[in-house]
Amino acid sequence: MPAQQPCEWQQPSWRQLIMQVRSNRLAHAYLITGLKGSGRHQFVTALCAYMLCEHTTSSRDTACGECRQCLLNASDQHPDILWVSPEEGSQAIKIDQIRQLTGHVQQTSSQTGAYKIVVINPVAALAPAAANALLKSLEEPPGKTLFLLVSESGDHVLPTVRSRCQPLPLPPPDLQQSLNWLSQQSASDSQLLRSAAQLAPRQPFYALDLLEQGIPQWRVLLHEQLSALHRGDISVTEVARFCEKQDFRHAIHTLEDLCLERLRELSRQRQDPAIKTNMQQLLTLHREITSVYQQFSSTANVNQLLGFEYLLGRWLGFRSAFS
Repeated sequence: MPAQQPCEWQQPSWRQLIMQVRSNRLAHAYLITGLKGSGRHQFVTALCAYMLCEHTTSSRDTACGECRQCLLNASDQHPDILWVSPEEGSQAIKIDQIRQLTGHVQQTSSQTGAYKIVVINPVAALAPAAANALLKSLEEPPGKTLFLLVSESGDHVLPTVRSRCQPLPLPPPDLQQSLNWLSQQSASDSQLLRSAAQLAPRQPFYALDLLEQGIPQWRVLLHEQLSALHRGDISVTEVARFCEKQDFRHAIHTLEDLCLERLRELSRQRQDPAIKTNMQQLLTLHREITSVYQQFSSTANVNQLLGFEYLLGRWLGFRSAFS
C-alpha cells in the first residue's frame, strides 16, 4: 500500500515539522492554515500516519504505509486518532464533542509510547463554550498528545485558542504544481486541466472536483451558447434554462470572467469614445452580475430562471461591447 505523503508544494512546512520531531522539539498543538481545496486534509493525514507509523526512522520522511498502524490510519479506524468536526446538520462543534475529546486523550495509547492525536477541523467552528472547554486541554495536554487544529486562516480562530498553538501555514501550489498534480489524478486533456486549475486557482483538490463534475466542459458549452445568443441563433430563455441546470455560481462566475476578460482587453486599446462607451457598458453589466449573484446567494426561494433571463437579456443588450 503506498505511503500517505504531503503534496509537493507542502514540502517546506513538512520538512519543518520533521526536523522538530527528530530534534524532540515537537509542539503539543499546531494551528494548520491553508486554502480550502489546497491539500490541508492530505497534509494532516500524512502527519498522523508519520507520527504513529511503526517503522519511522531517521532515514524516513514519511510513513511506511504498510504497518498495522498505517493500515488503520488509511482506513480511518485508528483508535489513537480522533477527528472532531461539526456533527451532521450542525455548523458548530459543540461542548459535548470536546468532552469526548478530553476522554480520548486521557486514555492509554494502543501502542506503547505512541501519541494520541486530535484533529479539529475547522477549528473556527468551535462554539464559544466548546472553545473554552478546549483551553484546559491545550494548556495542560495529558501525556503524549498532539492537537492539530485546521483552519483556512488564523484570523478566523479565537485569540485564546490561537495563542496556545504553534502556527503552521501551508503554502498553496502555483499553477504548474496544480497542473502537475491534476495530470496525475485525471485523464482529462491538458486544456481541460488548465481550465479547471484556472477555475480554482491554488486549490487543485477543488479543481479535481470540478473536473469530475464536468464543469470545465460545461463552461465551454456555455461559451458556445453565449456566442449563439449574440448571433440570434438561440433565445435568452434557452440559455437561461441551460444555466439553471448547474449550481448558479458556475454560470455567474463564467459570465463575470468573460466580462472582466473583455474589460482587460479594452483597457489595453486606444481610448477613443467608442471604447470608453463599451467599457462603461461592461462595468454596468458587471455590477448587475454581482447584484444577481447576491440575490441568488441570500434568498432561498429565488426564481433563478427569471434571474438568468434578466441577466442574459442585459448581456444581449450590451453585445456590441463584446465585438
